[in-house]
Amino acid sequence: MNSTLENHFKEHSVIGIPEAEYLGVSRAVLSLLVKKGELQRLSRGLYMPAAEIPDELVAIYRRSPLIIFSHETALVLHKLHNRIPGKPAITLPTGKRVPHGIENDVSVFHVRERFHKIGFSHVADFQGNPVPCYDAERTICDIIRSYSKIDEETYVNAIRNYAKWPSRDLTRLFGYARQMGMERKTHKALEVVL
Repeated sequence: MNSTLENHFKEHSVIGIPEAEYLGVSRAVLSLLVKKGELQRLSRGLYMPAAEIPDELVAIYRRSPLIIFSHETALVLHKLHNRIPGKPAITLPTGKRVPHGIENDVSVFHVRERFHKIGFSHVADFQGNPVPCYDAERTICDIIRSYSKIDEETYVNAIRNYAKWPSRDLTRLFGYARQMGMERKTHKALEVVL
């Protein structure tokens, strides 16, 4: 494999075409490396070393800078729930479409654009790679807000686990709830367990 790519893969699990071209590696070279079995194509324009296990979450979020992992996926990433959802949950601003090619692979939630970045952070995914994800407090707000779309067992476990979570930040939680116009609903959901 090209030494430039080897150096890149020491720090990053995947490479996109723009990054490869910036490093001086053409699309033709990427295609050749795929044919030789040195790289694998994760999705259109996204590659990783052939010997590695594909990182589904990285492949998804690299499709759009607007994608933020949320709801059940965020609960699992924060270790507030132990059942990995069949489809990763993502949140996009209202009016934004799911990137082509992953429409059937994700559960999609939309929020007003002014709420989209509230609680935004990066969390290590199941393979240790940083992915965009809402922090635990925003995730709890999303679970409460989306109650009718969430499995009841997931909802109850999330609220109970957050109440026992040593890193919980109730000031931040209620601050987010206030910003999103759901402070009363959040108090009601947590009053039973706190």
